[in-house]
This record gives sequence, C-alpha cells and structure tokens, in this order.
Amino acid sequence: MTDTGWVERGTGERIWWQALGHGRPALVLVMGLGCGSAMWFRIAPALAARRRVILLDNRGVGRTQVRRALVHRIPTMADDVAAVLDAAGETEPVDVVGFSLGGMIAQQFVLSHPGQTRRLALLATHGGAMGSVKAQSQVLQLLFSKHRNTPAEALALMRPHVYAAATPADVIAADHAVRLATPCDPRDHAAQLYGLMGWSGWHHLGAIAAPTLVVHGDEDALIPPENGRMLAERIRGARYVELKSASHWVMTDQTTAILSLLDEHFGSASP
Repeated sequence: MTDTGWVERGTGERIWWQALGHGRPALVLVMGLGCGSAMWFRIAPALAARRRVILLDNRGVGRTQVRRALVHRIPTMADDVAAVLDAAGETEPVDVVGFSLGGMIAQQFVLSHPGQTRRLALLATHGGAMGSVKAQSQVLQLLFSKHRNTPAEALALMRPHVYAAATPADVIAADHAVRLATPCDPRDHAAQLYGLMGWSGWHHLGAIAAPTLVVHGDEDALIPPENGRMLAERIRGARYVELKSASHWVMTDQTTAILSLLDEHFGSASP
C-alpha cells in the first residue's frame, strides 16, 4: 500500500508526505539538513516490508511548498510532522526516527506532542545548540559556505567529513546522485541551518518518556560522537550505540547495522 499527498499548513504552504507498506505501529522518518525524504532510500523499503513507514519532506526541501523564510523553525517543523500524521490517519502513538536535523525535529515532536510517540530513535544528532559539541572550524566553514559552490562541489568538499573512510566510492556516489536529483535551494538550506542553530531541547530532554535509542558513528566530524553520548545520558533510560567505521551518514556507512538496531528497538509490527 502506498499513500501520498500534501498537507495544508497555511496559505500557500503544503507539506509533502508519503506512506509505504503496512503494519502497526506506524514508523515516521524525519530527514536531516537540506535533504528530502528520498535520502531514506537505503532503509525505508526494508522497514516498509514489515510496517507502515511515513516519510515527509521538511520545509525547504523536496516537494514541500512553503513561503520563503529567513528561518525554518524546528518547533514549526515538528508541528508539520504532527499534521502529516493526522493526514495519514494515524490516531495511535507512532515510532519515530530522526536523523541529524531530523533528530532535533523528532525530539521537539516528542516534547510538543506528548503521548504521540511510542518509541524514539535518534541518529547522528544532538540535543540543541546549548548542549552540543561543535565540529571543527574547517567543517563548520564548509557548512556555512555551501552557497559559494555548486551542489556537486559542496557535496564533494563535505564528503571526507560525513562518510567513513572505508565506505566505497560508488556507494557515496549513489547517495550524491539522489541528493543532486532534488537539490536544496541555498536560501532554504540557510533557513534550516538557522533553525538548527536557534533551537535547544537540552533542558527539556528529561521529559522524554518514550524508550529511546541513540546511534552515532565513531568517525562523525559534522556532529561529533560526544553529542550522542551526552544526549543518551540526558534522556532517561536511553540506550547509546556507537558504530565503528561510520560517520555522519550512518545509514550509508552501516546500513545493515542500522536496520538491525532499529528492528531490535522497535520490535515486530502487527498487521
């Protein structure tokens, strides 16, 4: 079963979403900075073989259509997730996976919409600017200067900092091909980045009651693994897993391991 559509979020604002597969509880996947939901291509089909998987394009990326903004705020994007779940007909608590920026949106979703999350998985993310360990200056410079390069050049420059050294070049090239098929406008990339910089859930993480899995790659230079360790310590009862030979794009560097961890954490789905 495949469902797709847009959710109206204001005059001229529509959030695109898609649902794959079936089985309950449903699982919603929230993607990271500057990337559309197509970047879940490595794990979404396998997850959808066992449960209903809901994908969405955040503000500023993919097929979502919203007004230009200086900042795409994380609380607003968390509310977008809630609106998508309503449109998808999900009335029971869902499982949530957030990657990078999507992990911050996922944390805010749990905090803003209590009772709607059964279990939570946070991949390569942190608990907000206040409680984060920053990347090295050269990595941050690349992040903030993407507008000076073509999309392909920007990906090539960032590659050593977000993929593990052992990941084959053809695997990384496949990721880049998906990203370049729907590149993010530099203004929207900046708006998401400013939203990330201005958000912190650090002082509220103790309120997250959903059983939580935190996963980080040991080679992540964009969001260093110290962030995952601190996040897991801050969320009551959270489990922390640090994957070897994995960088920021943990789903690419260690696809099989990520799928195994998610299946273990979320358990089996019912028809």
